[in-house]
Amino acid sequence: MDLDLRLIKRHTQLVRSHMIQSDLLSSGTKSSLKSNAAFSETQAAWRFYNNKNCDRKELMKPILAHGVAQSALCENYVLVPHDWSGLSYKKHTSKDDRYGIHNETELGYELQSSLMLSDVHGGPIAPVAFNVLNKADVLSTYTSEGERSATHLEELAKRIEYLEGCDFKKPLVHIIDREGDSVQLMRTLADKSWLVRCRSNSNVVHENASIRVDKLAQQMEYTHARIIDYKGRKAEQFIAELEVSVTRAAHAKKAVNGKRQKIPGDAVPCRLVVSKVLDDKGRVLAYWYLLTNVKPTVEKTTIALWYYWRWGIESFFKLLKSAGMQLESWQQETAEAITCRLLVACMACVLVWQIAEATGPEAQELRVILIRLSGKQMKYKVAFTKPALFTGLCSLLNALDLLEKYDPVELKQMLQAALGALGEAFV
Repeated sequence: MDLDLRLIKRHTQLVRSHMIQSDLLSSGTKSSLKSNAAFSETQAAWRFYNNKNCDRKELMKPILAHGVAQSALCENYVLVPHDWSGLSYKKHTSKDDRYGIHNETELGYELQSSLMLSDVHGGPIAPVAFNVLNKADVLSTYTSEGERSATHLEELAKRIEYLEGCDFKKPLVHIIDREGDSVQLMRTLADKSWLVRCRSNSNVVHENASIRVDKLAQQMEYTHARIIDYKGRKAEQFIAELEVSVTRAAHAKKAVNGKRQKIPGDAVPCRLVVSKVLDDKGRVLAYWYLLTNVKPTVEKTTIALWYYWRWGIESFFKLLKSAGMQLESWQQETAEAITCRLLVACMACVLVWQIAEATGPEAQELRVILIRLSGKQMKYKVAFTKPALFTGLCSLLNALDLLEKYDPVELKQMLQAALGALGEAFV
């Protein structure tokens, strides 16, 4: 980062303050043992988030730099799922720049995100691009020319173009859920690698005949791929593949005389990979219809696994919201300040993800210590969870701060003095 030393130090303290789960009644900045009072931390955070030198692009630099460096450790590709999420601030009347994200009463902002995943283990590495949309502006980490009127897919095409120029060490594969089932987007990304989940009623061309993908899926031959977790239970995944093309016309953005004009274009050759998920009684739980232009040298089972890993971006949104940082309870009064704090929180995520995927005996021992410090209980055979690592890391860093100021013997003496005879049992 190009900030001065004072701001870098404040950034580090704010990142640490986000390494602990919050509840709905505790959404503010957490104080550390180096601070005399929580209110002083809140004041310092307010000044930091409103400092013109701490803009979005500056705060994004260390996160993106980490992602670029870590891309060298990917095996063949860097996986980048893209998604959108509403940030609801319905009751935050002090936020004057809110707008109706889902309807006129659901006021808040929209978060547009791109998250980098490893093609080795599927774990998150770093968020690499963000937009936060308020009533009038696009607050972006990578451009100052965002168009507020752009559709999701128009904006996404520009975000992908930006990421393709970021010097990642392995080629990117852009993974998009069903909103990406757009022939116009596929044509726009013809020279890039993409993986899109299409709708069941989408038509493709196979053997010179147009057919719905769900009808075609019934004719395909499946092979067993793996056991997966599906909505909290074990399920079996079967995979099939065919070569198809998408030939339908795109639709114009604006309607003429009440009708949207069709825009013909070149056929998009691609692979249809169908994932069929069955329970232990052989009943179908789900079909995932996947279209991709990734080279055939990548096995169909790998393509299906990549899409399965796409769920990492949903888990990321959950961690930011209800499962950890309570993003939708933050009290900052503008989308600009929310975005700056979001980038600080993302730096905390990056640090914990690094610990979660680190290898070697020292990393393993550290995770054990952090889980013990967190006080969280794990499910059977689950070694750790990322929210628990957050909490444990915050406790460890606070303990190190404490030991810089007090000797362990002094701490024991204070405890004994406070508890009297009862203290004998605790020290």
